Amino acid sequence: MMNLLKVDTTFKLLKNSILCFLMFLNTAVFSQNKPIESSSKTNNLSTEITENELLKIANDCVATKEYVKAELIISKNYSRFSESLNVNWLYAHLLSINNNKKEAEIKFKKAISIAPNTLNLEKDYARFLYEMGEIKKVESILDRIIDENSKDAEFLLIQAYLNFWNGDVKSSEAKIARIKEIYPNTAITKSLEEQINELISARVNVNFEYQSDSQPLQYFAHHLAAGQYISKYFNPEIAISTYHFSPEKDLASIVTLSNQIRFYKLKLKVNIHGGVYINLSDKSDWIGGVSLHKDIIKNISVNLGYSKKEVLGTIVSTTFNLTRQDAFGELDYFNKWIILHGGYNQQFYKDGNEIKLIGGWLVSQPINIRNFNFQAGYGYNFSDSKDILFIYDNNGLGVYNPYFTPREQEIHSALFIANYNPTKKLNLQAKVNYGIQATVQNPYPIEVTPNNFEIGGFYDENFKYTEIEGSINYTFSNNFRMSANYINQETFFYNRNNFNLELNYTF
Repeated sequence: MMNLLKVDTTFKLLKNSILCFLMFLNTAVFSQNKPIESSSKTNNLSTEITENELLKIANDCVATKEYVKAELIISKNYSRFSESLNVNWLYAHLLSINNNKKEAEIKFKKAISIAPNTLNLEKDYARFLYEMGEIKKVESILDRIIDENSKDAEFLLIQAYLNFWNGDVKSSEAKIARIKEIYPNTAITKSLEEQINELISARVNVNFEYQSDSQPLQYFAHHLAAGQYISKYFNPEIAISTYHFSPEKDLASIVTLSNQIRFYKLKLKVNIHGGVYINLSDKSDWIGGVSLHKDIIKNISVNLGYSKKEVLGTIVSTTFNLTRQDAFGELDYFNKWIILHGGYNQQFYKDGNEIKLIGGWLVSQPINIRNFNFQAGYGYNFSDSKDILFIYDNNGLGVYNPYFTPREQEIHSALFIANYNPTKKLNLQAKVNYGIQATVQNPYPIEVTPNNFEIGGFYDENFKYTEIEGSINYTFSNNFRMSANYINQETFFYNRNNFNLELNYTF
């Protein structure tokens, strides 16, 4: 819903045609018509050229889609006609087409200052802002120039989209109804109607998961989630997960209720969840948390939160109720070249131990080649535990107990992501996270008494880190989608293989 959608192609073609017509109309009304003396004036553009001639030449270029040439013609003569409504209006339009959005907005504002309350000019400015994603600015203009009795389908549709993006589904549906009342057989609302139906439909997600690692620990889990969007303040979901572990025959269940609240004017999303973690070998405990996602400016957002969750990473941790608390902060940034993510996480355990994690990654924006796109980048991760929970048996062999506690673990990695869409319904994805350099402070034992070992100290250890992920996604219909995913990960602590099959259905 957050990706800004452009108005139907028909409206874009109509916009260019209307603008060219208005340029000719305004020229005819506000200036004297003079014939062009010769085609050589088009090239020479002498200082004697009139406003009427300048607009005629530029509009001829627009008619043949020579937008760069038309902009150059206007720019060379702009100083002489900088107070002309027609010149500023056409100049703004050309700058917009040629992707100089900043200057285009300046020229639009200049034109409006020359002729305030010019309806067609304000509509053209609103189109420009809409394509730029300036929702608040568009809303303020349309609230002023479009009333309840308007029959302008283009701007009624824009208002319907704006209402939808602001979470006001009822107002969006009302605008759609108004458009259909005026134009009963129109198809321009079809895409928006499909998006609304997808948003408000009840959804069910079923996931079957299997994992094995080198501890060795295996588990089979199934996850079930169901939810529905009711309003921007009420988007509830219930999720149930059940785990079956081996070699220890332990069982665990997790039940959570969650809700997302959206404050569109503040560009803020609040996610709240709470529930219970039940380890059948031990007692139950509550889990839950809250996170705040805020768009700071157009390309920057932050995510702050707290959570309490189950820990199921080691054999020992599956045999009793073990939870941890997380306080975290994340920053995301993107531009037309890169995508950047960075974060900090502080983990707190019941035994008083703490683990801090610092990480981030930088990848290029997708590079598209037909149905294939790929990204490349760099990743970094650092983790460090206050206490190292590493115990030894009588032979001096050690294991982390009851959870992994890294000491100054640092990973530098190269990232590669690829997507391939052989058909509209089928998507293939692959991701490689390859450790260029991975180091950790590894404990070594000392024998304090016969057959009794403790941590004697630490030494620098290099290790191999890789993570390979692949997925197949298939859309059977607008209501039913399937995803199959595989992860192979090699870390300092263990190597693991994870498989899961996910089915999504909307009613």
